[in-house]
Amino acid sequence: MDEYNKELLRKNLEVSEESLKILKKINRARVVGGVLRVFKWIIIIGLSFGTYYYIEPYLKGLLNVYNNINAGAGHAGASNIVPGFIEKLKNLLP
Repeated sequence: MDEYNKELLRKNLEVSEESLKILKKINRARVVGGVLRVFKWIIIIGLSFGTYYYIEPYLKGLLNVYNNINAGAGHAGASNIVPGFIEKLKNLLP
């Protein structure tokens, strides 16, 4: 084999090794990105549920106050401003 072919093979090997290193870095970044994406959604969903359970007692209290006001207005002869609003809100809460 002449020197020219040996030099071409050596350069080809160097480029192949460099390409392999780059591909390994790209694959590692893809895997880490996927794992971080999963953790991000777990955190978002967990915070959503946590916030709901933290705010739920306050929402129920507000609904009770609104029901009391609405019942008092009904006794006074006033009409409901938004009929069916409370029923819709009750369906949202467990």
